[in-house]
Amino acid sequence: MRHWIRTLKGERAAALPITLIITVIVLTVVYTIISLASQDAVLATRDSDASAAFYAAESGVETAETWLEAQDAFPTIVTHPFGDGPISVGSGEYVVTIAPDTVNSTTTRPAYTVRSVGVCGGRTRIIEIDCAPQSFADFLYFTTIEHEPSGGNPCWFISSDVIDGPLHTNDQLAIFGNPTFGGDVTSGWGGPDDNNQTHVPSFLYYNGDALNHIESAEAANAPHDNPTFMDGYELGGSMIDIPDILKTLQSLAEAGGVYLVTLGGGYDIVMSRADPETGEPMYGYVSYSKTGQDDWTDVDLTDINGMIYVNGSANVSGVLDGRLTIAANANLYIVDDITYRDSDESGPFPDGTDILGLVSGSDVIIENNTPNQDNLTIHAAIMALNQSFRVDGFNVGDPRGTLTLHGGIIQEFRGPVGTGYLLGDDVITLTGYYKDYHYDDRLYYMPPPGFFQTGNYKRIAWREMPA
Repeated sequence: MRHWIRTLKGERAAALPITLIITVIVLTVVYTIISLASQDAVLATRDSDASAAFYAAESGVETAETWLEAQDAFPTIVTHPFGDGPISVGSGEYVVTIAPDTVNSTTTRPAYTVRSVGVCGGRTRIIEIDCAPQSFADFLYFTTIEHEPSGGNPCWFISSDVIDGPLHTNDQLAIFGNPTFGGDVTSGWGGPDDNNQTHVPSFLYYNGDALNHIESAEAANAPHDNPTFMDGYELGGSMIDIPDILKTLQSLAEAGGVYLVTLGGGYDIVMSRADPETGEPMYGYVSYSKTGQDDWTDVDLTDINGMIYVNGSANVSGVLDGRLTIAANANLYIVDDITYRDSDESGPFPDGTDILGLVSGSDVIIENNTPNQDNLTIHAAIMALNQSFRVDGFNVGDPRGTLTLHGGIIQEFRGPVGTGYLLGDDVITLTGYYKDYHYDDRLYYMPPPGFFQTGNYKRIAWREMPA
């Protein structure tokens, strides 16, 4: 019996250290799990704070852009638009600074750096953007409605079309075949400003059949429609309204330009017309006469502010040597080539200073006349505020060659310039013109006199800075 008791006591003595070891191990594992969970919670909190700080910084940038768009004049000094103190948003806060670019005093297109510092908890995120006011001169192609004024079928971008510059429409873009878009492409169809709730951000694809078009947000509709977007696209974006700025342009003309009033009829306006004595072009001059009267007034462009306004219609042609905007509250007719002195067959020189704006309160019309029957070249930013840029008699007669444009076209409705059909990827022109349109990059920094802003700001660059 005693031997058994001694053995049992010995077993108990041996089991005690094992129990202690197991307990320590269990406690260690539990502590480790709790510690890891605590670290995960801290990391989750830090990640949450970082996300909230980023959201606050982005909110600050967007609010600053809205503030800039609401200003009547461009800021000229470093500005804290919402004060020096932080602005709360969500669980974070931000402080914004807007700094003008140092070159603003030497350019008609000011630029700004918006710096937004977002903070939440112990986390800080800093976002900067560079932005500038958007102008209608920024677009090679702009429409409110992608139809003719009479309605009907949409105007299609087809395989031969090369849109060599930025494009915006408030409407739905219609694509037939394989057109090429060389710049930014944006559409307001189905976006936040579209009041038609049935519109969904999308393209309208021809789909190889006149009766079975399809809507899609995809970049292609193989095998029938394969457009190329060289600089991307944005569907469902903001709409841009074309404001009625004729009164503003008239005021500019009255304040230091040329203001012409017609009592019926219109005016002929010729840039660098031939000197009546020498026959040489009068570069640097613009001349006007009531249509049909041959009674010319020659104006040195350096003596005016660059604005001519016609209360009526105007016929325009010639070679521009300078900066000028011609506006008319009625139709504006292009009756012959309009080119820059600083240009050649390839277009305006990159370092040239000639720039032209043509603005009509109605249509800008290419006249169906003798000079325009064999190709036509236009160097200008064109605006048809209430109607279209179009060709008179676009669907009659023989083909008139190529319509070459270096500049931009801004119009309420898309206007026709010719008719034809596709043969593979080639266009066979039946009437009117074959299109050859190019954006004049100088328009971004050097818009024509009086050419107005869209009211929006465009982001040039976005970056996150180290905190």
